[in-house]
Amino acid sequence: MAIYELGLLLDGKILLEKKYYDSKNQLDSELRAGLLSAIDGFAKEAFNTELESFTLSSYTIVAISQSLLEPGSYQDKNAPTHRLMMFSIIDKITEEKVVKKLMNEALNQFLNRYSTIDILSREPKYFAKFADRFDKIFSDLILKTEHRFESIL
Repeated sequence: MAIYELGLLLDGKILLEKKYYDSKNQLDSELRAGLLSAIDGFAKEAFNTELESFTLSSYTIVAISQSLLEPGSYQDKNAPTHRLMMFSIIDKITEEKVVKKLMNEALNQFLNRYSTIDILSREPKYFAKFADRFDKIFSDLILKTEHRFESIL
């Protein structure tokens, strides 16, 4: 059980990412963001549903999303919405429900910490300090089983 990577995307662009384990088959960050956005768009357009998770041979990608409106456009029904997506790449045997619960907590903390104006207008480096919060929220899941035993000893 382990989380390999966590991240936040805004309209398909990386706001924040945290890698806990490197993989020899690692995708480029921008390519991964594009892939997640494409799959999310496909789920929405083809099936009228939200992307929740999908499984590859060894990994599962879990996602949650939140729509954001630009400040001052709450009364405008035609105002563009922005999509804030949190994703995690986890070991296939990691319990998705537990990860989703923690992801919801992390996304709520992120939205409480940063204003919508900041989220929509700031550069990714502005959010870099929030990666430390990921460590605290996901502390039990960021270690692989073999590393958990090592940390006990």
